Amino acid sequence: MESATTLFLAGFAFQIWMVVDCIKRRENFFWIVVILLFGPIGALVYLVAVKLAGVKVKAKFNFGNSAGPANAEIERLEEVVKLHGKAYHHKELGLKYLYAGDLEKAESHLSAAVEKEEDLLDAQYGLAKALFGQAKYIEAVHVLEVLVAQDKKYDYGNALLALAESYRKAEMDDKAMEVYEVIVNIYSFFKAYYEYALLLKKAGRLEDALKMMKNINQNAEALPEYKYQKEKIWIDNAQKFIQRYGTQ
Repeated sequence: MESATTLFLAGFAFQIWMVVDCIKRRENFFWIVVILLFGPIGALVYLVAVKLAGVKVKAKFNFGNSAGPANAEIERLEEVVKLHGKAYHHKELGLKYLYAGDLEKAESHLSAAVEKEEDLLDAQYGLAKALFGQAKYIEAVHVLEVLVAQDKKYDYGNALLALAESYRKAEMDDKAMEVYEVIVNIYSFFKAYYEYALLLKKAGRLEDALKMMKNINQNAEALPEYKYQKEKIWIDNAQKFIQRYGTQ
């Protein structure tokens, strides 16, 4: 009896695992029906027909491959994209290219992912990074506007900061200042304080710029050492700004 119960629980857990994998990959709803309708057998069919398809490709490329795990993973995903071409697969491959520094290929696959599934926020965010890295600031703005409209706090506010930076790089200063104003009222991003202050000075608001730079110095006093070192570039630049313009 105990062995039968254990077997039942193992089979049920296997079904749940495959259902979760199917949802994560954004596979056709047909596969969820197969898994739920036919139990562990249906889950096994999904495992072999979909999930392990990529693993077989990975084994093929890893054999005698000296290119390293990152390249092998990219090669595996390239094959998976050819086999299935789902938004999830394009996203995963695009992010791999993004982290590898190949921004053009990252843009290509992440664009494909977003076209297929508009609500893939991580694909939108990665696409914006790829565009920004290629100095395509207007295009990055368009992507980030859509992303932030869906989730203003995405990546703990860093997506909002990326939008402000994209506006600034695109010389859309008024829009950039609007977003920086929102950021500095919510987050303690020293980079945002500093870049906002530069825009304030550019707009002829030197006193407001100095206040923003002084905020950096005041907040820096309470930082732990590791955090201070991380923010040191903005702290040092703020001090230089205050020394240069604070006596005028």
